[in-house]
Amino acid sequence: MTAERRLAKLEGALSPKAAALLWLEEAHRFGSLPAYVDWLIDQPVSAAPLERVPAQVRAAALEALRGLPRELVRVSSHQAVRDAIFLVELVLRLNSVAEETIRTEGLRYAALFWEMRAITAEAELDAGSAAPQGRRTIGRRWVAWRHGVSASMTNLHATKEARLLLERRYLDGRGALFPDLGRDWERLRESAERLAGQGDALRPPKQGRRRAPRSAEIAPSDPGLDALRARARREATALASRLVDDARAASLAVLGDAEGATSIAARQLRATVSGDSGPG
Repeated sequence: MTAERRLAKLEGALSPKAAALLWLEEAHRFGSLPAYVDWLIDQPVSAAPLERVPAQVRAAALEALRGLPRELVRVSSHQAVRDAIFLVELVLRLNSVAEETIRTEGLRYAALFWEMRAITAEAELDAGSAAPQGRRTIGRRWVAWRHGVSASMTNLHATKEARLLLERRYLDGRGALFPDLGRDWERLRESAERLAGQGDALRPPKQGRRRAPRSAEIAPSDPGLDALRARARREATALASRLVDDARAASLAVLGDAEGATSIAARQLRATVSGDSGPG
C-alpha cells in the first residue's frame, strides 16, 4: 500500500474531529460540566479527555500508517494528537467563556434592570416639575442606560456568534456547550432582549402623560438592532481568533512545547497593543 493510500486510510480512521465529537457526545449526557468532572474523579486517568481522546487518535493513526517510514508515522501521529488536544481544549474554552459571560452579563442585567426602575420612578416623580435641569439629568442617565444595554447585547451576540463560528469550523456545527450552560445562556439572552424592549417602550423622561420633546440631549443615540448585530459580528471574528489562539497555546503546553505556547501569547500581546486581532 502506497504512502498516499495509507494517509487516506488515516483520514478514514478515528480522526481527531471524530474522536473529539464522540467524547463530547458522551460528556454532554452528564448534563453539566461539574457533573461530568465529578464522574471523572472516580475514573482512571485514562478516562480524562486530554488522555483518552489523544490516545484514541494516536492508536488509530499508528494502525493506519503501519509499515510506512518511521519519520512519516511519527510526524503524522504527532499532528493527529496535537489536533485532538486542540479540539478538546477548544470545547473546554468555549464552555469557560460562556460560563464567565453568563456570570458577568447576568450581574450587568440585574444592575441595568434596577437602574431602569430607578430612572423611571424618578421621571414619574419629576413629571410635574417645571425645572428643566432635573429632566435633562434624567435624560442623560437614560441615554447612558441605553448605551449600557446596547453594550451588553453586543457582548452577548458577539460571544454567541464567535461560538457558532468555531462550532461550524471545527466541530461540524455540533454544539459545544453542556446542556445546563446552554439553557442558562438562552434564559439570559431572552431576559436581556426583554429588558432592551422595555427600555425602547418607556423612553423617559416624561412630562405628565406626554413624552418629553425629543432633543439631541435626551434622544436615544445608541445604534439600531442591525448596527448592533453588525458590530457584534465584527467583534465575534476577533473573539473567535483569540479563542483559537488560546486553545492552540493550551494544546502546545500540554504537549510540552513551551516555546510554541509562548510564541502565541507574545503574538496575542502584540495584537492587543496594536489593536489588531490578527488572523482567525
